[in-house]
Amino acid sequence: MAQPKFDEQNKAFIQAVSFVNQTNQHLFLTGKAGTGKTTFLKYIRENCYKKMAITAPTGVAAMNAGGTTLHALFWLPFGTFIEDYPLNWNEQDSHIYNKSRLFSTIKLTKQRRAILQELELLVIDEVSMVRADTLDAIDVILKSVRRDMRPFGGVQMLFIGDLYQLPPVVRDHEWQVLRDHYTSAFFFDAKVLREHPPIMLELNKIYRQNDGDFIRLLNNIRNNNCTQDDLDALNKHHNPTFSPEADEQYITLTSHNKLADSINQEQLAALAGKMHNVKAVVKDDFQSSSFPADESLPLKLGAQVMFIKNDSGEDRKYFNGKIGEVKELNLDKHQVLVSFKDGSEDVVVRRETWENIRYKYNKGEDKIEEEVLGTFSQFPLRLAWAITIHKSQGLTFTKAVVDAGTSFAAGQVYVALSRLTGLEGLVLKSKIPMHAIRTDFQVVDFMKRTLPEEKMVQMLEACQRNYLGQILLQSFRWGSLVDDTRELQQSLRDRNIDGKAEAVEYFNGVLQTLVDQEKVANKFVTQLYAMLSDKAALDYAKICERTKSAVAWFLPKFDADILLPTQEHIEAWKIKKRTKKYVEELKSMLLDFRRKKEQLAHCVTIADILTKEGDLSEIVAAVGQPERAKDESVASVDEDVVKDTKTISLDFFMDGLTIEEIAKKRDMVAGTIYGHLIHFVGTDIDATDLIEEDKLKKIVDVIEQNEGKSSSELKMLLGDGFDYPDIKIGQRVVEMAAEKTSS
Repeated sequence: MAQPKFDEQNKAFIQAVSFVNQTNQHLFLTGKAGTGKTTFLKYIRENCYKKMAITAPTGVAAMNAGGTTLHALFWLPFGTFIEDYPLNWNEQDSHIYNKSRLFSTIKLTKQRRAILQELELLVIDEVSMVRADTLDAIDVILKSVRRDMRPFGGVQMLFIGDLYQLPPVVRDHEWQVLRDHYTSAFFFDAKVLREHPPIMLELNKIYRQNDGDFIRLLNNIRNNNCTQDDLDALNKHHNPTFSPEADEQYITLTSHNKLADSINQEQLAALAGKMHNVKAVVKDDFQSSSFPADESLPLKLGAQVMFIKNDSGEDRKYFNGKIGEVKELNLDKHQVLVSFKDGSEDVVVRRETWENIRYKYNKGEDKIEEEVLGTFSQFPLRLAWAITIHKSQGLTFTKAVVDAGTSFAAGQVYVALSRLTGLEGLVLKSKIPMHAIRTDFQVVDFMKRTLPEEKMVQMLEACQRNYLGQILLQSFRWGSLVDDTRELQQSLRDRNIDGKAEAVEYFNGVLQTLVDQEKVANKFVTQLYAMLSDKAALDYAKICERTKSAVAWFLPKFDADILLPTQEHIEAWKIKKRTKKYVEELKSMLLDFRRKKEQLAHCVTIADILTKEGDLSEIVAAVGQPERAKDESVASVDEDVVKDTKTISLDFFMDGLTIEEIAKKRDMVAGTIYGHLIHFVGTDIDATDLIEEDKLKKIVDVIEQNEGKSSSELKMLLGDGFDYPDIKIGQRVVEMAAEKTSS
């Protein structure tokens, strides 16, 4: 069955949405298999105004979540993190990172810093696989980059996952170090979460199973309450000689890749007809470890296949895990026709495209945006006579043969069984021993922390008020304005701009004003923090009065002493020589000033809301979405920031400019422009638009005759009349020909 849509009767789902959108409280959203965790993530992605990044511990999990990996976002090294570990700097501790080694390893570029500084919500999907020390490393990085000692530097964390499923991977030599610092490797034992645990919400409405006895049995396995009767009921399905009929469409779940591959290859080989190896189309940057489907998909007529993605169309004709049979192969039209034994209509399957993304901060729009680095296109199918238990996570089957032998790892029995819609479709190749269904006692203990529903309502209201208070406090913090202004002022020393002395004078004045205002703001923040922290005598009327007085004092001064002088300075320096970059940076700084002014003005509304009683949900939902200050002049200052740089070069080329003219206009070398345009060969432009036809033919011939040769080797074979951009064009033409042949 397909993943459920937003269910308005699902209270836990609605509460979780409220915690994410209306508070800054850290949240762990969990739930049994089939309760809609994936649906929740999709809903938040589409219905949250906060600046967010979606991550997961592995490349495939990140691809399925529509985000990036934790290691890619934070540039984390692969190793063990202990913040204050005394390093000997030898081979024995080369895999251990303390705070000093961590910061000497990660590469925090200006853009990466901007993302982490602007981030409001960090989502970690499949959190059961995230190690405690990884989470502590992220906490240390965010605190440092954001200069904020709150947990995770003040970023709200949304953890999604099921701890009863696959645990984090810890090698023996890593645990030898970690065990002295952590009770377990699970994410909830991170030091930052032991001190500041997240609120836990459990989705408990099951959409996958409707068999009451089966649901009870799965719950008993999860909670370490499995009885001998439960085990006997399971092992009644033991049938070591079971061999499904050809039309029954059972899938075998196994613990080993080799066994799954062997079963699939044997079954495929037994079919008559021609084998087709359908190659994926991989463009630009897409690592093989993150491929969400088979790079080479073997297909024959009659092959048993499984969908690995939900249907994105209106009719929802298939879902992730639905099993069918290849009825027709129309690969020249990029189509595969799949039929089903359950009587549902045939489906014409076309290639799906997965995107490898990274996040970037767009200052002009004040948004964290996704930038596509590469794409992977393939039919959303895989052979489905067998699959590993690990890869079956998130899938739904009506019939399955579980063949794990005696090698059940922690959580594997539960993962395997919970893929099924009911017990009637289960066959066990080997009996399940009692020890294989034991759940880690630390997980069971942690899961007991779920609050009852009535307390969750009270907690939500308290968190909403706390969130509004944090917005007030943040609005009166001047630190980043002072730091960024000082940085630009200091860069003036090395600039050769017209009117430099007067520019220095402007900066001295505006910076001193900001520093003076910061002193006053800090005093107010101290008072406000004390008032908000006094839980025994919270006086929201007094907080409202003080906030409005502070806003009334700051706004006119900010206008007269900061905004107006900056606007006048920009207008005056726009017409001077050698000031283009300087003026762009001033406009960016002006946008920060305008946003601070809007923050201050917004405080009046927030202060009024805090005085209201009762349910604040609707009001907080509205007030939490202030208009982000936008400035067209800033957004258009550097078009390359907003628009993909390759596309800009293509636009100029399509306008009739030569490569040399584009290079001069963009202040780049011609080779770079060639590289941009080669990206569009086969889609927007022809190879012969960039190179003479005879020359291209010779390059292609040499490449085909010397398969596997590097660009430098090909250049030696071709001689002086050919350069590297020419060879890249030839390689692109050969790639396209190969893609066309394989499909």
